[in-house]
Amino acid sequence: MIIKIKQEWLLLTAFVVLALPPMQQFLEQSMVTHMLVQIPVLAIIGWMLGKKLPENWKSKITLWNRWGITGMVLAVIIMTYWMLPRVLDAAISEWHFELVKFVTVPIMGIALSLSWPLLNPIAQGVLKLEFWATFMRLGWLYLDLPDRLCANYLLSDQRILGQLLLLGGSVWAITWTLRIMFGIRIIKT
Repeated sequence: MIIKIKQEWLLLTAFVVLALPPMQQFLEQSMVTHMLVQIPVLAIIGWMLGKKLPENWKSKITLWNRWGITGMVLAVIIMTYWMLPRVLDAAISEWHFELVKFVTVPIMGIALSLSWPLLNPIAQGVLKLEFWATFMRLGWLYLDLPDRLCANYLLSDQRILGQLLLLGGSVWAITWTLRIMFGIRIIKT
């Protein structure tokens, strides 16, 4: 017998599992899993919740989110905030920063899901390019700096994160180039 479970319950379960101390400590013990697993999964949960919002909520939000600009500004501000090394350290050391992370990152995902489809394709391209450039800048910064940026993580962890960000940015650039120049779609965006 197959049991149908609503997607909202699965999202809530995933959120709770991420917030439980064992999983939280496991993901936050490494800078790599903190930045490339925990934060993106929280954003994806928010994205999926944004898709599940009732239509009357979406229509009310659209009044404030004309052409997707307001939501994208909110998402970029939240994303930029959580890229700061001091904030990552604070999320590990101070419970109220951790709470703010678990609230704001899903809100960023919701804002992205509601705003991205409303954006002009040119604006989407500019933002994709800026996100890619941010991956590359951060990767280079984390890889090249001789000092630790986060007090709670080792320099070797920072360098691994830098390499992974550069690798991810390079894969992103290659797939985007193949799509634009040759029409080859490796990843659906």
